[in-house]
Amino acid sequence: MDPLIEELKGCDGGRILDVACSHGDFLKLLTESFDNFTEAIGIDWAGERIEQARETCPEALRFQVMDASAIEYPDNHFDTVAIRHSLHHLPNVGLVLDEMKRVLKPGGRFIVCEVTQAPETERENSHRHAHHWWARVSRSKGDTHNETFTVDKVRAAVSPLNLKEMRHLEFLEEMTEEEMSKAIAEIIEVNAKFIDELTESGTDIDLISEGKTISAILQRDGLTLESIYYIFGRK
Repeated sequence: MDPLIEELKGCDGGRILDVACSHGDFLKLLTESFDNFTEAIGIDWAGERIEQARETCPEALRFQVMDASAIEYPDNHFDTVAIRHSLHHLPNVGLVLDEMKRVLKPGGRFIVCEVTQAPETERENSHRHAHHWWARVSRSKGDTHNETFTVDKVRAAVSPLNLKEMRHLEFLEEMTEEEMSKAIAEIIEVNAKFIDELTESGTDIDLISEGKTISAILQRDGLTLESIYYIFGRK
């Protein structure tokens, strides 16, 4: 079980802001984990992701296209601010975190969640290799997508905020055999889509070859997951 659920059990989320919300899955989890909330807003720069969030999430959740480095809300506006799996996508991590703190009320809850680089195991760490290959594909198109952070790098990014009552949680997501098979199939499908796009665009053959190798490792050895790391704090 995601430790977020236990962390927020019995709490009031108040006014919630989820930054870089993508399709709204994390905002939905936040609102389900809190006992209650007043308002829930997700922001993302990508209009197509916001449209999908609006179509698939409950009507009580609101979504807006917005630049996270210039959040269009006043100081001390939200009771909870959160960001998940997005620090490594940001051109300026510090600026976004500063903006999140600015719009958070004094004493408000600050949540950071990232997939982090865990030490390699006896099997190749296919989750990381797939994610980092996707990042290289994105960068080949001119998008910002860096390699995932280590735990130390996440801590270093959050440290300048000087949050109070900080707590750190690291866990490995548990999957049933059926869920694992589905996740492997989905990653291989994404890889195939990117490989087709790269082939059509005439991209460096080494990048295409790397994607095929990762898919072969997944089919042969299965999926080795990365750790998920939470930081909870107060302004």
